[in-house]
Amino acid sequence: MIHNLGLAGLPEERRNAALYALTLMLGYPTSTDQRTGRVAWDVRARPATEGGSRFTTFSERVGNADMHTDSSFYPMPEEQFVLYVVHAARCDGGKSLLVDGDDIYDALQRTDEGRAAFDLLCTTPVPFRVPAVYAAGEETVEVHVAPVFGPVTRAASRYSVKPAPRFAMRWRYDSILKGLDARPDLATPALCDALALMNEVVEKGAVRFEEQLPDDTLMLVDNHHMLHGRTTYTDERRHLIRIRISDVPNAERIGPSGVARD
Repeated sequence: MIHNLGLAGLPEERRNAALYALTLMLGYPTSTDQRTGRVAWDVRARPATEGGSRFTTFSERVGNADMHTDSSFYPMPEEQFVLYVVHAARCDGGKSLLVDGDDIYDALQRTDEGRAAFDLLCTTPVPFRVPAVYAAGEETVEVHVAPVFGPVTRAASRYSVKPAPRFAMRWRYDSILKGLDARPDLATPALCDALALMNEVVEKGAVRFEEQLPDDTLMLVDNHHMLHGRTTYTDERRHLIRIRISDVPNAERIGPSGVARD
């Protein structure tokens, strides 16, 4: 984390251009919306819509955000992302949460059920549904299937300040539950039990970092070995900017999280 980055008060275009320049030094910034190609994503509440089957994402609403990795529902989740705080919540909520993959692994290894769940989630395909804002259309149901724990990427090994991690991780429980609704053929009792246990460990069992990030703070996160979320909040003025960063040039990426040009 970098406090007092020096971008407070800049016009939106200059601020976002500076953030984009910083992320270019870390890798390849990607688009997050396959309909508009936006790279700098506004994390702030949007007006709620009534009815329909729209699957909203955490960055569109107030309240809490369960622990997750970004782009878990895409073929190639980015290795890193940054969050820049434009306006922190003034309601004593919206604190940033982080959970390390090693702590999740350690918690699962303490019981026979946890060890079995980890082994299953390393090998079994899990369906992740794409939230509506990231899908090709508002009512389009898109699902990507992949294990929760997968092989380590070269970026994870290069950027880690600790010994190389033993796995890369993708996780977002609400996306998985909606994915299982769309793909009931994959919803075996063993898989559902393993996913529920994983969620219990992620939300309640593992050690977590919790801090209210002030305005003009930049946070860089390892998206392959760290889960992030937030505590609940009600202040609709809360506003963060997120940019996801790939180790792979965008033209070589698979899936809608890549753009056609750098």
